[in-house]
Amino acid sequence: MEHLYSTAADSRRAARVELRQRGPGELVFELAAAESEPPRLGEVTIQVFAAGLNFPDVLTAMGLSASYFEDAPRPGLECAGVVTAIGPDVTAFRIGDRVAAVAEGAFASEVNVPAAAVMSLPDHLDFAQAATVPVAFLTAWYGLVRMADLRRGERLLIHSAAGGVGTAALAVAKLRGAEVFATVGTADKRTYLHEQGVQHVMDSHSVKFGDETLAATGGEGVDVVLNSLTGELLRRSLELLRVRGRFVEIGKRDIMADAALGLGPFRNSLSMHSVDLRLLVDRCPALIGELLAELAPLFASGTLEALPYTPFPVSRADRAFRTMMSGRHIGKIVLTFA
Repeated sequence: MEHLYSTAADSRRAARVELRQRGPGELVFELAAAESEPPRLGEVTIQVFAAGLNFPDVLTAMGLSASYFEDAPRPGLECAGVVTAIGPDVTAFRIGDRVAAVAEGAFASEVNVPAAAVMSLPDHLDFAQAATVPVAFLTAWYGLVRMADLRRGERLLIHSAAGGVGTAALAVAKLRGAEVFATVGTADKRTYLHEQGVQHVMDSHSVKFGDETLAATGGEGVDVVLNSLTGELLRRSLELLRVRGRFVEIGKRDIMADAALGLGPFRNSLSMHSVDLRLLVDRCPALIGELLAELAPLFASGTLEALPYTPFPVSRADRAFRTMMSGRHIGKIVLTFA
């Protein structure tokens, strides 16, 4: 398979560059020269060939991240490329390894990353495909498998099911043998989900999904909700959980706003979880390493596959950001650096 590099001699790097924005709210970008630093203890240096675009990147670019985060994430949360240097005490990787990683500041030609946040790539995944994996699958896997313990035959409601985390959640649900109920915001996305074999597809912009879910389940509801909706839509989702249901919150806005949440639904002995991947990467690196170790063999075997994506060269970052803001894409948006 042809990759974006061939030999060590071919992969000599130009000076490090990073994507910079003219100012918040102004989708004007440039590639600017930046200092290159050697990897520190426990880190590896990755030459970046592709990086995934995520919702926090758009919020930061538009100057809106204060409603979602205590501090704005550095642009770029995940990447794929080649290991070019190894810091002290790193034994899991070698120079020349093809990898994907969770890494703030990944919109750059080179990034230093803790080795615990890095995953080796199988040969059948190219770099653009691999850049769709870290954020979406770590979030879906941790939320649905580790937190919710999603089991065969259970019912799972996935909101925003055609986005990055949503499409990863569909794959995890299929692997776990769950029955999927999904919401999305456009007719094209509903068509896409039906084509993927999802029978129960509803509108994410209306609370009607609640009545439709109850009607499809004979009034019983679902076992797990993977939620990214807010306000009334969040509360309606919580009401759909049956006895011992699990609610997994991956949104940030209501949490940061300390929004009120009625406890009535918890009479059903429910459990509620929140997933903040950025926090976990920073505070729980060993956990991230464990999760990547669980995911890696599933991608190596083909049990899990990369997500659908729309690629943009980094020189057209403005178009990539506008595409994500439109909310009409399916899966991931990827910036390519080669």
